[in-house]
Amino acid sequence: MKKSLRFFWVIGLLLFVVAIIPGTGFAASKKIRISQGNSMTHPQGVGLQIFKEYVEKKSGGKLEVAIYPNSQLGGERESVEQVKNGILEMATACAGPASTFNKNFMVLDIPFLFDNYEEAWMTIDSEAGQALLDSSEQVGLKGLAFLENGFRHVTNTKRPIARVEDFQGMKIRTMEAPMHMENFRQLGANPTPVPWPELYMALQQKIADGQENPLNNIWEVKMYEVQDYCSLTGHIYDPLVLLANLKWFKSLPKDQQVIIEQGAILAQNYSRFINKSREDELRRLLTAKGLKINDITKEEKARMRKTSQKPVIDAVKKNDVNEKFITDWLSGIERVRKDVASGL
Repeated sequence: MKKSLRFFWVIGLLLFVVAIIPGTGFAASKKIRISQGNSMTHPQGVGLQIFKEYVEKKSGGKLEVAIYPNSQLGGERESVEQVKNGILEMATACAGPASTFNKNFMVLDIPFLFDNYEEAWMTIDSEAGQALLDSSEQVGLKGLAFLENGFRHVTNTKRPIARVEDFQGMKIRTMEAPMHMENFRQLGANPTPVPWPELYMALQQKIADGQENPLNNIWEVKMYEVQDYCSLTGHIYDPLVLLANLKWFKSLPKDQQVIIEQGAILAQNYSRFINKSREDELRRLLTAKGLKINDITKEEKARMRKTSQKPVIDAVKKNDVNEKFITDWLSGIERVRKDVASGL
């Protein structure tokens, strides 16, 4: 009897030791908590689900991913702050909130930089885009990828926007992003910053005449219920940067770091194709809900670019963003256009 008890005691002790030693088959999985501002059906939500499946499978269950959508853990700025302080492992954020911690992200908020998705993707996938991600390390963050959010467009209750003059005096809600606000000031509007979770109520209470967001967001929060017009200004291409706590990331074994990096790129690419595949249908659905949608002519968009782009670039420089970094970013865009044109 004593031998039997001793046997079970020894086995129990061995199981306990195995369970607490890192790297053993019984070790607890590491949890990766990701905060994001949209639903799980938004392109970034779908992309993050791909990330979760890939990382959990490739790590053999050693990494467990928990996604917290709809700003459950705070808005984008608050979530990135939690990541920076080591409270959260990862979060996504638009350039505006992200630039609170890394001012280099302001280059993404220069208006009318890109004419189409391909130009934007080629630029942020180039050396210029990688330099932007890498620059986050100076503030304790690891930039992993750019999930898709899309081009931002303007909705309002006053009138369609077809010319620069149509912005005049219009009160437009923006993110808490200095360059977004500067863009609309230059176009003649009155920018009003409102956090994303409070946007619908702000429009309902007529705190602002309009707002600006990608089509997915306009559809997701039913802005057609509180807005009448949607003008496809495409003034800013607005990816969602996926950020991790740098110290936490570096503490992982190298093979797990690689799995996370690979999963982030898969999420990025999948979210892009989800977004682009939906946009025509979203336009149809929004129109069916009564939102009056209009395009902007190439000539008028050029006028908008001429009105606001240079002043915003000057404002970015005044915010202590390294001038060479800005020059390299703009040169990267020109390189993309040159490469596209070279075979034509």
